[in-house]
Amino acid sequence: MLLNPLVVISAVVVAITSGWLLYTAGTGSIAEARPDSNLFPPLEQSAEGAPVLSEPSDSVGGWSVSHSGDAEGSLELVDGQVRDQALKLDITRYASGDVTLTSPRVEVEPGETYLFKAYVSNDTDFELLAHRHHADGSATLEQLPHPLERPGDAPYTVSDAFDSADTVTAVEYVFRLASKGTITVEGPYLEAADDVRLPAAAPTGPNLVPNPELSGPQPGAPDSWSPYTYGELTMESGRDEDEDGSFLWTRVEDYRSGEAKWQYQPVPVAPDQYFEFGATYRSEREVDVVAEFELADGGRVFHNLATVPPAGEWTAIREAFQVPEGATTAMITLVSHGNGTTGVRDYSLIDATKAGPLRWDQPMVSITFDDGWQSVYNRALPLLNEHGFPSTQYVNPSTLETPGFMTAAEVRQMHEAGHEIAAHSYEHVDLTSIGPERLNEEMRKSAETLAAAGFDTDDLAPPYGRSDPQVDWYASQYFDIVRGTEQGLNTRQNLESHDLKVFYVTDETTPEELSAALAETSRANGWLILVYHQIAAPESNGAQENTITADRSTITSNALAEQLRLVDESGIEVRTVAQAFEQLQGP
Repeated sequence: MLLNPLVVISAVVVAITSGWLLYTAGTGSIAEARPDSNLFPPLEQSAEGAPVLSEPSDSVGGWSVSHSGDAEGSLELVDGQVRDQALKLDITRYASGDVTLTSPRVEVEPGETYLFKAYVSNDTDFELLAHRHHADGSATLEQLPHPLERPGDAPYTVSDAFDSADTVTAVEYVFRLASKGTITVEGPYLEAADDVRLPAAAPTGPNLVPNPELSGPQPGAPDSWSPYTYGELTMESGRDEDEDGSFLWTRVEDYRSGEAKWQYQPVPVAPDQYFEFGATYRSEREVDVVAEFELADGGRVFHNLATVPPAGEWTAIREAFQVPEGATTAMITLVSHGNGTTGVRDYSLIDATKAGPLRWDQPMVSITFDDGWQSVYNRALPLLNEHGFPSTQYVNPSTLETPGFMTAAEVRQMHEAGHEIAAHSYEHVDLTSIGPERLNEEMRKSAETLAAAGFDTDDLAPPYGRSDPQVDWYASQYFDIVRGTEQGLNTRQNLESHDLKVFYVTDETTPEELSAALAETSRANGWLILVYHQIAAPESNGAQENTITADRSTITSNALAEQLRLVDESGIEVRTVAQAFEQLQGP
């Protein structure tokens, strides 16, 4: 039996609250540094009181705030939700540039792995960056993958992990904002830690961008590069030098429409090749990272890979992409669509295409449901049976047999009918917000309880879609497959076993959107993973009821019926996540 008689999270499954303890089930340790291992100094109020942004640089407890443009605000110590004290940056006026909150600089030892984590609550967008100092005296400021935010006022974690190797000597962490609003940081720590799974290393290989050093006769444009503009605007452009070498700049004024950028001679590519683009930028305004592809028929397509915020300091960015059907050349540039000055340098384009076939030999769809809701058994299962579709059910053993959730007998019945029963951790908690001992317990108890009931699984979907390098390390001790949160299509080139891409279905998902995703899946021979939660009665209009999510994830049975019909009509094979993963690996 999967029933746990000591249900400890019944409060979680009946309502959403604003308290952050909801996400840790209110029991056990929270994520914090091990005793005497936090390399950050303790927070304390500066003698001057709450500093203001009009000063060049103000600090509290070694944390400093600065800005590159026109902004006003304050930095102060406030009561925390996780710890006694927290840092609150309140930007009361914003006109231009960026505002940064920077941690104390911490020296690190060579050849060690480190984990950074902090709790954040915010009402405006931000980016997290790592400022790494190197043994040769240089420093890099790198924009980290954006954290998955959580609804409500509860604090959530942001994190980073890195190996100092023999190059990194010190590090600072930077929160960058570019709008009015507040961000609160509490419980920050940096510690040496072996229990982290490091991000994949950047690919190596020839840099395909022509003349990345920006060399050429002065004055004028570098060889193979030229400024480009169109629309109603005034642009100046040029090449300058600083202690790090050459960089290009554009200055836009009187903007009404169009764009401005530096561009280079396009690079030959083939459909389904996989590349990683890198660049360093500094800008007074947000900038779009755009991939422009020339097609064999003479047409062009444009993919916006990212939009990066204003940056007062040179900031390194990385974006991966797959070449679309019919493309013969590619050019990735940083594009300005408004007034301001932007500088660019260090362009790189590395071929990261996997050896072997460019794509799988068939498309695949997996239909997944989170949490083990009773409504899935009552309303989704009959619809799945009509089409003969197997599903993957990510369940928390501790919630079974509790109000609103399936019984152990119903889960067993679904398993015997060909549905995959997979792990959603033991309790429905934010795994990034709990300490390593409890984190290991969540993984172990989930795997062992399911196995004891006859549901051996190598497949995990972290609750709330929240993971980090430490969660990923503990997950790897018990599971081979981890479903991620990034929206997109899995392909042979971008497949990451611990970060499977998904298509979240909400009550705002239209038939046209799903049809387009299915068409792209078929065209690219990709793997589309649909993610569902509760299934409501037709007359409920998808209203949330007894839910542990607050992201409009409940849909009606009528909507599900229409979506399953579209999947059926696509002709794409439907397999569970475990079946699809195994099948797509090939012999």
